[in-house]
Amino acid sequence: MKDSLHLSTERRESPPAPRKHSHWIVFLVVCFLLGLLVFKAVLHMIGTDTKKAHMVHAASPVETVPVRKQTLEEVIGGSGTIEQFNAVLLTAQINARVLEVPVKIGDIVKKGDLLVRLDDRVIRATLESNRQLVEANDVKIRDLTSQLSRYTALLKKNMGTQLDVEKSEMTLAEAREALAKATLLLRQAEIELEHVEIRSTIDGIVLERLVNPDEFTRPDQAVMKLGIINTVLMAAKVTEEKIHSMQLGLSAEITFPAFPAETFQGKVFKIDPNTDPVTRTFTSYIEINNSGFRLKPGLSGFARIHRTAKDVLAVPSVAVINPSGDQASVFVVNDDGRAELRKVRLGVVINAMTEVTGGLKEGEKVVTVGQLYLNENDKTHSTSKSNMAK
Repeated sequence: MKDSLHLSTERRESPPAPRKHSHWIVFLVVCFLLGLLVFKAVLHMIGTDTKKAHMVHAASPVETVPVRKQTLEEVIGGSGTIEQFNAVLLTAQINARVLEVPVKIGDIVKKGDLLVRLDDRVIRATLESNRQLVEANDVKIRDLTSQLSRYTALLKKNMGTQLDVEKSEMTLAEAREALAKATLLLRQAEIELEHVEIRSTIDGIVLERLVNPDEFTRPDQAVMKLGIINTVLMAAKVTEEKIHSMQLGLSAEITFPAFPAETFQGKVFKIDPNTDPVTRTFTSYIEINNSGFRLKPGLSGFARIHRTAKDVLAVPSVAVINPSGDQASVFVVNDDGRAELRKVRLGVVINAMTEVTGGLKEGEKVVTVGQLYLNENDKTHSTSKSNMAK
């Protein structure tokens, strides 16, 4: 009985042997698949990583794009305020009391408009007095001239003395000197009378009013500051990374919240090379025609400055090696699939594209990815992304 039980037990336990065999098969299949994955991963790294390809002396994987002619366009934005194109400082020329200042800050004035009127009563009295003095000296000189002629005639007839002639000459000379002084004082009074009214020398806007009625002026004292606004400047603040893009003469479009339905045209007139250390911006001054005087100093707006390079050879900026130095170069893949280091001359940089003014021809393929570990004459192969870029 026991023997039969033992035999039946052995029969039941014998089937597991085939399972061990299947485990090995599964293990081998898994190892093969893993090995295949590792092999493919290695091939992928060699095919996509230039550094890894160098290690096994394989062709370097690179991405290339053809050199093409294209139009590069960039819009540079900056906010700012309106400033007068230029300023004129008017000064008083005489000592006098201010009677009238008929303008205030912000007023638009035309050339010839009255700005300041001074008290002219003392000047007119001085003018009249000097005029009478000149006339009196004229009469006196005529009389003394006649008297000298008589003394001279008597002396020639031995009826007069040399002393009388000399005294007459001295008196005439003194009268002439007095006439010269009176004439000078008369001219000064006439000039002062011309300056009792200070008028605008330009069409512009009153920026500063520096005198008021009942105050007294002195020569060369500033009394009024005018701004020239038939042309105005928009002082646009532009971020410092755009300083290489800014050029004189670039066209601009300016909008103002005060004129929401209008766009004003202008051009870059001046560029301040100094960067604000706090805002990291520099100022570009845009000239705007303001014949209607609608744009006043202090008006805020936003400028869009357009920079365009038409029909130029260009490559992606990432393709350029040492772009900031004088040895700028790119890698070109020749017809044999080998890398050739080429020196190039660069132009403008707009929206991650760089103009090439020399060193490349249209249609040549430049390396944009993988050039870091490339050497001259390395064998290369282009990735699928290069074909997509075409």
